[in-house]
Amino acid sequence: MTVSTTIGSFLKQTRKAQKLTQQAVASGICSQAMLSAIEHDKYIPNVALTLALCQRLGLSLETLSLAENYAISQTPDLNAKLDHLCNAHQYRDLLAFLQDPATLATITTSAQTEAYYYYLSIAEYQTHNESTLTHIKLALAQHVAGTPLTAMDRLCFATKAVLEVAANQTTDANHDFATAFQQLETTSYVPNLNILFYLHALTAYQAGDYLTCAKRIQAGIDFATAHGSHYMLANDYYLLAEAAQKLADVDTQREASQRAAIFKDLFGDAIFRDF
Repeated sequence: MTVSTTIGSFLKQTRKAQKLTQQAVASGICSQAMLSAIEHDKYIPNVALTLALCQRLGLSLETLSLAENYAISQTPDLNAKLDHLCNAHQYRDLLAFLQDPATLATITTSAQTEAYYYYLSIAEYQTHNESTLTHIKLALAQHVAGTPLTAMDRLCFATKAVLEVAANQTTDANHDFATAFQQLETTSYVPNLNILFYLHALTAYQAGDYLTCAKRIQAGIDFATAHGSHYMLANDYYLLAEAAQKLADVDTQREASQRAAIFKDLFGDAIFRDF
Protein backbone atom coordinates (compact mmCIF):
# COMPACT_ATOMS: atom_id res chain seq x y z
CA MET A 1 0.00 0.00 0.00
CA THR A 2 1.41 3.40 -0.95
CA VAL A 3 0.35 7.00 -0.52
CA SER A 4 -0.18 8.48 -3.99
CA THR A 5 -0.87 12.08 -2.97
CA THR A 6 2.08 14.07 -1.61
CA ILE A 7 2.87 17.57 -0.45
CA GLY A 8 4.98 17.91 -3.58
CA SER A 9 2.20 16.95 -5.95
CA PHE A 10 -0.20 19.22 -4.04
CA LEU A 11 2.13 22.22 -4.56
CA LYS A 12 2.85 21.27 -8.15
CA GLN A 13 -0.83 20.98 -9.06
CA THR A 14 -1.55 24.38 -7.50
CA ARG A 15 1.41 26.05 -9.22
CA LYS A 16 0.48 24.66 -12.63
CA ALA A 17 -3.17 25.62 -12.19
CA GLN A 18 -1.98 29.22 -11.71
CA LYS A 19 0.38 28.93 -14.73
CA LEU A 20 3.40 29.88 -12.62
CA THR A 21 6.97 28.75 -13.22
CA GLN A 22 9.04 27.07 -10.54
CA GLN A 23 11.38 30.06 -10.60
CA ALA A 24 8.53 32.49 -9.91
CA VAL A 25 7.24 30.46 -6.97
CA ALA A 26 10.66 29.73 -5.47
CA SER A 27 12.08 33.25 -5.78
CA GLY A 28 13.11 34.57 -2.36
CA ILE A 29 12.00 31.37 -0.60
CA CYS A 30 14.25 28.58 -1.82
CA SER A 31 16.18 27.60 -4.91
CA GLN A 32 14.38 26.45 -8.03
CA ALA A 33 16.27 23.17 -7.69
CA MET A 34 14.88 22.67 -4.20
CA LEU A 35 11.32 23.39 -5.34
CA SER A 36 11.81 20.90 -8.18
CA ALA A 37 13.02 18.32 -5.67
CA ILE A 38 9.95 18.99 -3.48
CA GLU A 39 7.56 18.67 -6.41
CA HIS A 40 9.19 15.38 -7.44
CA ASP A 41 9.09 14.05 -3.85
CA LYS A 42 12.87 13.92 -3.56
CA TYR A 43 12.81 16.34 -0.62
CA ILE A 44 10.14 16.73 2.06
CA PRO A 45 9.92 20.39 3.16
CA ASN A 46 9.51 21.37 6.78
CA VAL A 47 6.40 23.22 7.91
CA ALA A 48 7.98 26.68 7.62
CA LEU A 49 9.07 26.12 4.03
CA THR A 50 5.73 24.53 3.08
CA LEU A 51 3.87 27.45 4.62
CA ALA A 52 6.01 29.98 2.71
CA LEU A 53 5.39 28.21 -0.60
CA CYS A 54 1.65 27.93 0.04
CA GLN A 55 1.45 31.62 0.90
CA ARG A 56 3.32 32.41 -2.34
CA LEU A 57 0.68 30.39 -4.19
CA GLY A 58 -2.11 32.34 -2.49
CA LEU A 59 -3.28 29.50 -0.27
CA SER A 60 -4.50 31.72 2.56
CA LEU A 61 -4.93 30.19 6.00
CA GLU A 62 -7.90 32.45 6.59
CA THR A 63 -9.81 31.41 3.48
CA LEU A 64 -8.90 27.72 3.52
CA SER A 65 -8.93 26.83 7.18
CA LEU A 66 -12.55 25.62 7.29
CA ALA A 67 -15.22 24.31 4.96
CA GLU A 68 -18.38 26.41 5.02
CA ASN A 69 -21.31 25.69 7.30
CA TYR A 70 -24.87 25.80 6.01
CA ALA A 71 -27.37 28.53 6.81
CA ILE A 72 -30.35 27.58 8.97
CA SER A 73 -31.84 31.06 9.04
CA GLN A 74 -32.22 34.36 7.20
CA THR A 75 -30.69 36.01 10.27
CA PRO A 76 -26.90 36.48 9.87
CA ASP A 77 -26.26 36.60 13.63
CA LEU A 78 -27.85 33.21 14.16
CA ASN A 79 -25.87 31.66 11.32
CA ALA A 80 -22.70 33.18 12.77
CA LYS A 81 -23.48 31.65 16.15
CA LEU A 82 -24.05 28.28 14.48
CA ASP A 83 -20.63 28.59 12.81
CA HIS A 84 -18.96 29.39 16.12
CA LEU A 85 -20.56 26.53 18.04
CA CYS A 86 -19.84 23.99 15.28
CA ASN A 87 -16.25 25.07 14.74
CA ALA A 88 -15.62 25.05 18.50
CA HIS A 89 -17.29 21.61 18.82
CA GLN A 90 -19.47 22.93 21.63
CA TYR A 91 -22.19 20.35 21.02
CA ARG A 92 -24.20 20.78 24.21
CA ASP A 93 -24.41 24.52 23.59
CA LEU A 94 -25.21 23.81 19.94
CA LEU A 95 -28.05 21.50 20.96
CA ALA A 96 -29.48 24.14 23.30
CA PHE A 97 -29.15 26.79 20.57
CA LEU A 98 -30.97 24.64 18.02
CA GLN A 99 -33.78 23.86 20.46
CA ASP A 100 -34.27 27.51 21.37
CA PRO A 101 -37.70 28.74 20.15
CA ALA A 102 -36.03 31.94 18.94
CA THR A 103 -33.87 29.87 16.58
CA LEU A 104 -36.79 27.74 15.39
CA ALA A 105 -38.83 30.83 14.58
CA THR A 106 -36.31 32.00 11.97
CA ILE A 107 -36.30 28.84 9.83
CA THR A 108 -38.36 29.46 6.70
CA THR A 109 -37.12 27.41 3.70
CA SER A 110 -36.77 23.69 3.03
CA ALA A 111 -32.99 24.08 2.63
CA GLN A 112 -32.77 25.76 6.02
CA THR A 113 -34.99 23.05 7.51
CA GLU A 114 -32.77 20.31 6.11
CA ALA A 115 -29.66 22.02 7.47
CA TYR A 116 -31.36 22.51 10.83
CA TYR A 117 -32.19 18.83 11.24
CA TYR A 118 -28.72 17.84 10.02
CA TYR A 119 -27.05 19.94 12.71
CA LEU A 120 -29.57 18.75 15.29
CA SER A 121 -28.71 15.12 14.54
CA ILE A 122 -24.99 15.87 14.82
CA ALA A 123 -25.44 17.69 18.12
CA GLU A 124 -27.55 14.85 19.49
CA TYR A 125 -25.08 12.21 18.32
CA GLN A 126 -22.22 14.03 20.04
CA THR A 127 -24.23 14.35 23.25
CA HIS A 128 -25.40 10.71 23.05
CA ASN A 129 -29.09 11.36 22.50
CA GLU A 130 -30.98 8.38 21.06
CA SER A 131 -33.31 10.34 18.76
CA THR A 132 -30.54 11.20 16.27
CA LEU A 133 -31.65 8.86 13.46
CA THR A 134 -35.15 10.36 13.53
CA HIS A 135 -33.83 13.85 12.93
CA ILE A 136 -31.51 12.88 10.07
CA LYS A 137 -34.53 11.25 8.43
CA LEU A 138 -36.44 14.50 8.86
CA ALA A 139 -33.54 16.32 7.20
CA LEU A 140 -33.69 13.99 4.21
CA ALA A 141 -37.46 14.39 4.01
CA GLN A 142 -36.78 17.93 2.74
CA HIS A 143 -35.20 16.57 -0.43
CA VAL A 144 -37.55 16.65 -3.42
CA ALA A 145 -37.70 13.21 -5.04
CA GLY A 146 -36.35 13.12 -8.57
CA THR A 147 -34.14 16.19 -8.18
CA PRO A 148 -30.31 16.03 -8.10
CA LEU A 149 -28.73 15.46 -4.72
CA THR A 150 -27.14 18.51 -3.14
CA ALA A 151 -23.99 18.39 -1.01
CA MET A 152 -26.21 18.67 2.06
CA ASP A 153 -28.32 15.74 0.87
CA ARG A 154 -25.17 13.65 0.47
CA LEU A 155 -23.91 14.61 3.91
CA CYS A 156 -27.25 13.60 5.38
CA PHE A 157 -27.18 10.19 3.66
CA ALA A 158 -23.60 9.58 4.84
CA THR A 159 -24.44 10.68 8.38
CA LYS A 160 -27.51 8.45 8.38
CA ALA A 161 -25.29 5.55 7.25
CA VAL A 162 -22.86 6.16 10.13
CA LEU A 163 -25.74 6.09 12.60
CA GLU A 164 -27.12 2.91 11.01
CA VAL A 165 -23.72 1.22 11.32
CA ALA A 166 -23.76 2.10 15.03
CA ALA A 167 -27.23 0.55 15.25
CA ASN A 168 -26.09 -2.62 13.40
CA GLN A 169 -28.30 -1.78 10.41
CA THR A 170 -25.60 -2.74 7.91
CA THR A 171 -27.82 -3.21 4.86
CA ASP A 172 -29.42 0.20 5.27
CA ALA A 173 -26.01 1.78 5.88
CA ASN A 174 -24.53 0.30 2.70
CA HIS A 175 -27.49 1.59 0.71
CA ASP A 176 -27.22 5.09 2.17
CA PHE A 177 -23.48 5.30 1.59
CA ALA A 178 -24.05 4.20 -2.01
CA THR A 179 -26.66 6.95 -2.37
CA ALA A 180 -24.28 9.54 -0.88
CA PHE A 181 -21.66 8.72 -3.52
CA GLN A 182 -24.10 8.27 -6.42
CA GLN A 183 -23.01 10.28 -9.48
CA LEU A 184 -20.61 12.27 -7.30
CA GLU A 185 -18.45 13.05 -10.33
CA THR A 186 -21.28 15.11 -11.86
CA THR A 187 -21.93 17.14 -8.71
CA SER A 188 -20.60 20.69 -8.41
CA TYR A 189 -17.64 20.45 -6.06
CA VAL A 190 -17.69 21.96 -2.59
CA PRO A 191 -15.13 21.07 0.12
CA ASN A 192 -17.78 19.54 2.38
CA LEU A 193 -17.99 16.61 -0.05
CA ASN A 194 -14.56 15.52 1.23
CA ILE A 195 -16.30 14.47 4.45
CA LEU A 196 -18.13 11.64 2.66
CA PHE A 197 -14.92 9.68 2.12
CA TYR A 198 -13.76 10.18 5.70
CA LEU A 199 -17.04 8.96 7.17
CA HIS A 200 -17.07 5.94 4.85
CA ALA A 201 -13.49 5.06 5.82
CA LEU A 202 -14.11 5.64 9.53
CA THR A 203 -16.92 3.09 9.63
CA ALA A 204 -14.55 0.50 8.11
CA TYR A 205 -11.89 1.34 10.71
CA GLN A 206 -14.38 1.01 13.55
CA ALA A 207 -15.45 -2.37 12.12
CA GLY A 208 -11.83 -3.57 12.12
CA ASP A 209 -11.59 -3.66 8.31
CA TYR A 210 -8.38 -1.67 8.10
CA LEU A 211 -7.53 -2.47 4.48
CA THR A 212 -10.90 -1.19 3.29
CA CYS A 213 -10.45 1.85 5.52
CA ALA A 214 -7.09 2.61 3.91
CA LYS A 215 -8.50 2.24 0.40
CA ARG A 216 -11.46 4.50 1.15
CA ILE A 217 -9.37 7.19 2.81
CA GLN A 218 -6.86 7.15 -0.05
CA ALA A 219 -9.79 7.73 -2.42
CA GLY A 220 -10.76 10.70 -0.25
CA ILE A 221 -7.24 12.12 -0.36
CA ASP A 222 -7.20 11.77 -4.15
CA PHE A 223 -10.64 13.39 -4.41
CA ALA A 224 -9.66 16.40 -2.28
CA THR A 225 -6.36 17.05 -3.99
CA ALA A 226 -7.86 16.58 -7.45
CA HIS A 227 -10.05 19.57 -6.59
CA GLY A 228 -7.18 21.59 -5.11
CA SER A 229 -8.59 21.32 -1.58
CA HIS A 230 -6.79 20.74 1.71
CA TYR A 231 -10.02 20.33 3.72
CA MET A 232 -9.98 17.09 5.78
CA LEU A 233 -6.47 16.12 4.60
CA ALA A 234 -4.97 16.31 8.11
CA ASN A 235 -7.69 13.98 9.35
CA ASP A 236 -7.47 11.77 6.25
CA TYR A 237 -3.73 11.23 6.67
CA TYR A 238 -4.10 10.64 10.39
CA LEU A 239 -6.76 7.97 9.80
CA LEU A 240 -4.60 6.44 7.06
CA ALA A 241 -1.68 6.28 9.48
CA GLU A 242 -3.87 4.59 12.09
CA ALA A 243 -5.08 2.01 9.57
CA ALA A 244 -1.51 1.43 8.33
CA GLN A 245 -0.37 0.82 11.90
CA LYS A 246 -3.05 -1.85 12.31
CA LEU A 247 -1.87 -3.40 9.03
CA ALA A 248 1.78 -3.27 10.16
CA ASP A 249 2.60 -1.12 7.11
CA VAL A 250 5.39 0.89 8.71
CA ASP A 251 6.32 2.96 5.64
CA THR A 252 2.78 4.16 4.99
CA GLN A 253 2.22 4.81 8.68
CA ARG A 254 5.32 7.00 8.92
CA GLU A 255 4.61 8.86 5.69
CA ALA A 256 0.93 9.47 6.47
CA SER A 257 1.69 10.59 10.04
CA GLN A 258 4.18 13.13 8.75
CA ARG A 259 1.68 14.55 6.28
CA ALA A 260 -1.06 14.69 8.89
CA ALA A 261 1.24 16.80 11.05
CA ILE A 262 2.17 19.07 8.13
CA PHE A 263 -1.45 19.79 7.18
CA LYS A 264 -2.40 20.23 10.84
CA ASP A 265 0.34 22.82 11.40
CA LEU A 266 -0.09 24.47 8.02
CA PHE A 267 -3.85 25.00 8.09
CA GLY A 268 -4.60 24.73 11.80
CA ASP A 269 -6.85 21.72 11.22
CA ALA A 270 -8.02 19.92 14.34
CA ILE A 271 -7.46 16.17 14.11
CA PHE A 272 -10.18 13.86 15.37
CA ARG A 273 -8.42 11.11 17.33
CA ASP A 274 -11.25 9.41 19.23
CA PHE A 275 -12.12 6.45 17.00
